[in-house]
Amino acid sequence: MLRLILLVLVFKGLLFGISLKSIFDYTFSTNKEYNPEKGEEIYFQKKCNICHGNQGEKIFSNSKKLKDMTPEQIKASLIAYTLESSKKSTQMALYAKELSHDDIDNIIAYLKGGDFAFKLQEKELLEEEPAKKTKHGTFIK
Repeated sequence: MLRLILLVLVFKGLLFGISLKSIFDYTFSTNKEYNPEKGEEIYFQKKCNICHGNQGEKIFSNSKKLKDMTPEQIKASLIAYTLESSKKSTQMALYAKELSHDDIDNIIAYLKGGDFAFKLQEKELLEEEPAKKTKHGTFIK
């Protein structure tokens, strides 16, 4: 059954030009307007700064510093807190469940800068460049 679902997703990706990465990872659109000011307001209103610091620089318990996490990791973590009912993440789950996807995106814009989506896209494009040619004019995988 899982193979069938994966096959359908791959076929759909090929047919409609959908990036499979966007199915398995959280992606951020450069067409969407992210609001760092609103993200800052939400960050302090929801009291994220108490545990994570004003700029995501503090470590609370066993967590990573928010400033060291990628936007994808931050979004995935917050969404995971809303979906999982683990005893060790109960406190964070209470806060995360109050956030919409737009709230999360705006908080990320506050922590990473309003143009973070462009930086991610630029990084992704640079990673997809082919390897340099050898002196014989061929590529090495």
